[in-house]
Amino acid sequence: MKALVIIDMTNDFVFEKYEHENKEYEGRLAAPLGKTIICPIVELVKKVLSRGNVAVLRLPKDHYNAFTNPRLELELAELGIGEVFITGLVDEVCIYHNSLGFLERGLRTNVVKGCTVPFDEEKGKEALGELKVCGAKMVDDIPDDVELILLLEDEHDENSEEIKSGDWPPHNMTGTPGALTVQKIRDALEERK
Repeated sequence: MKALVIIDMTNDFVFEKYEHENKEYEGRLAAPLGKTIICPIVELVKKVLSRGNVAVLRLPKDHYNAFTNPRLELELAELGIGEVFITGLVDEVCIYHNSLGFLERGLRTNVVKGCTVPFDEEKGKEALGELKVCGAKMVDDIPDDVELILLLEDEHDENSEEIKSGDWPPHNMTGTPGALTVQKIRDALEERK
């Protein structure tokens, strides 16, 4: 089975400021370039959903490496995922570490060009270069037979080191607007119902 993986396309990462239920929030980890990949990712979501019966799985992560959530590995094995197509944020952190995680577990790992961005352009290029050396492929598109959309989203609870340190604002906690998929992607996912 093949999966489209969308990493950290959350309001907190993509928007410097955003409103939710008449309250304004500021994204401390804003990735301004993230805005440029929203529409390309929406197009991939629509392509996958056009197949009909497609599963969508959302797993929270409270670390740049989503494999610290034991459910991820269990779900991949249970669903029989053998190949992933990576999109989202950011090349030199979550894209890099999670792609390595998929590769280490024997999954064919593809990074979709034009659907990821870095914080720092040079570091991003370096990270993608290292992923190629490790066996990841850089691809222009996804195949027609993707059967799962996997959302890996940054979400912290009161026990997360980032929250306890006081370096992260409370709107990065579980269930808050900073931990939700951006509206355009959420809208595209809702079309499957």
